Amino acid sequence: FQIHLWLGTGLGLYVLVISISGSAILLKSPFYRMFEPSSLTAPVGVVPLSGDALIARMKQVYAGYEVGFTFPTYDPGKATYVVLNRDGEYFPHYFNQFTGEDQGIANPWPVRAVEWVADLHDDLFLGRNGRRINGVGGALFVLMSLSGLILWWQGRTRWYEGLMLQRKSSRGLMWQLHSFFGFWALLLMIAWGVSGFQLGFPRVMEQLVNWLDTTPDDFEQPDSLLRFFRSVHFARAGEGPWARYAWIAASFIPTLIFVTGFVVWWKRVVVRWFRAGA
Repeated sequence: FQIHLWLGTGLGLYVLVISISGSAILLKSPFYRMFEPSSLTAPVGVVPLSGDALIARMKQVYAGYEVGFTFPTYDPGKATYVVLNRDGEYFPHYFNQFTGEDQGIANPWPVRAVEWVADLHDDLFLGRNGRRINGVGGALFVLMSLSGLILWWQGRTRWYEGLMLQRKSSRGLMWQLHSFFGFWALLLMIAWGVSGFQLGFPRVMEQLVNWLDTTPDDFEQPDSLLRFFRSVHFARAGEGPWARYAWIAASFIPTLIFVTGFVVWWKRVVVRWFRAGA
């Protein structure tokens, strides 16, 4: 209980940051589609600019800038990528090769905001050291989850109470929510924690797998299990927008578990402590 309690309270803010930022990362692809001006409608019968004619038109449109790297597209529904240079600063843009007009900046602020959140989630703005911290956090997250599983057991006569939410229960709503989501999301949380540790310490995980696996060339257990954990971590299971929305909702589960656990702890410990002091 003490292990679960102090890991939960100590890692609370960290879990909130990682959970919320991980949810935001899943919006990365939709944000690119929504805010990056890379898509266009090809006019019927219009020949797109290319080669020297394309560069000449860009120099007219972007007067005052030096036209640098250009990446012509072979998809008629995509604009040409161009990097502009002025006074040592670089500005990526998209250029409409059909109309000869600027489409807009290639990294608008919503995209930059998602990239900022991704850096926070992956490396905590600390580079490789931040990824190692996330690796340690992943290991502690697994320990916290497993200790919660031990606490979840209510005995042979009441074990089922942790599997459902009941209106007539001796437990409060917050306790029920904490127990319910903690049990049913246990596999998710272990997958997130183990894969987070692997991303932070890949060589340590490789050595551990080689020690556990007597036949490393068969690519079976535990390699397949780690691949499954990575697919869960990066939300690769399922296709389509509904699968993405489901993963976004699932990524908020650690936040919900922390909030409900904190409320239970506050009522049972802090409030009683204040009342005893009074």
